[in-house]
Amino acid sequence: MNLKRVILLIIFTLSAAVLTGSDSSIYVERIEFRGVKNIDKYDIIRSAKAKVSEKGIIVNVDYLKEVMNGSVMIENYDVDIENNLLIITIEEKYPLFMVLRVEKNISVPCLVDEKQNVLDSGRFFRTDMPIIITEKEFFESDAGSEYVKVLFDNLLQLGREKAHFSGELAEIEINNGGDLRVKLKSRKTDFIIKNDLNGFKKIEKSAAYLDAVNSYPEILNLKDKRVLIRQ
Repeated sequence: MNLKRVILLIIFTLSAAVLTGSDSSIYVERIEFRGVKNIDKYDIIRSAKAKVSEKGIIVNVDYLKEVMNGSVMIENYDVDIENNLLIITIEEKYPLFMVLRVEKNISVPCLVDEKQNVLDSGRFFRTDMPIIITEKEFFESDAGSEYVKVLFDNLLQLGREKAHFSGELAEIEINNGGDLRVKLKSRKTDFIIKNDLNGFKKIEKSAAYLDAVNSYPEILNLKDKRVLIRQ
């Protein structure tokens, strides 16, 4: 082997080593997410700087892992490749709730888990739970903590029993008196209920009737047996 060929071989070997050592990009035909509930999978792909080329989808695995490691909503994950298919299996922190804590003229969105630990604040995250509005002082008090725990339990139970209706809940505000003001998606009515599972079931039945007659009052008080309607 002459000297020129030896030099070229060394250069090629060193170049290949640098490429494999510093570039973790791969080509795949498709990307499949598994186990996703609330995570925005398209946001993960965008943040990981995935690109489409003639060879397929270019994904930098290091960037991808960095994005998922930085997500407050991900508990664990696994990345596999099978037959040009990139499989991303995610174990989410679940359930998660968006709580809007109100203090004077300031409202701060917080992402909290079922134990009311604040995972992130100042940003909105999409979850499969309604946005919960409460006074910051109440949320941080012992009485408020117990009240919110009951509310979280009711929402989880409702999701297990009536998943479709649970998905219609848009916003829940905890009033000072302990009642709940509930808003449904695409309806203007404020439903007033007690903080119990039966109250949410009353909303489901009332909303079905209002949808049938296509009439939505401003307020529907469902706390007692008698229903108070204000136009």
